[in-house]
Amino acid sequence: MAFTLGFYTRAVELTTQLMRDEDVNLMGYIADKISREYAQTHNSLLITEAAASGTALKTYASATAIAAGEPEDIVFNDTLSYYLDESNSNAWVTRPSTFGNIASITGNARLYAETPGGSFGRELLGYPVLYSNQVTATAASAKDLYFGNWYYMGYREDPTINLLVNPYRSPGLTILEYSFGAVYKLRQAGALGYGVHPSA
Repeated sequence: MAFTLGFYTRAVELTTQLMRDEDVNLMGYIADKISREYAQTHNSLLITEAAASGTALKTYASATAIAAGEPEDIVFNDTLSYYLDESNSNAWVTRPSTFGNIASITGNARLYAETPGGSFGRELLGYPVLYSNQVTATAASAKDLYFGNWYYMGYREDPTINLLVNPYRSPGLTILEYSFGAVYKLRQAGALGYGVHPSA
């Protein structure tokens, strides 16, 4: 399995006024912006690989909703169950809105939210739920709910982040560019998968 690094470049635009103002904690702003964009890129790469190489564990009945009983079909998938263990690597990943929709499913009482009312934890069928807006929102053909043992998601990254100031600056702007290398590969397709909505 090839772990060939992909390289990504981002830019931070700094105005002349911002550069001259010593009271705005410029270095803190730059460090925060770079770290957030860096993390967002990693998160996007992770979900993209899970969608491309993971296993379709459940095709929902509806193109626009997840129904009661369908999350159970994901957790209790025969292939996936072989890879679940007692580590902290087993988890759901989805958008907050998707988890909110699941937690709102009702029978005689809420099926997936903790009771009594007002008590609520970010957990589904005994496993933690992690949020990512990189996961597609619920819609036709969408993969909107991931689950499995994330230990089997391998990644490699360049140990350095390259920073440079673009000498071809735009009027009134200083362009700080940074680049880094990273790659994610799922080592066992059966260890991680998703629920997917039909096209209609």
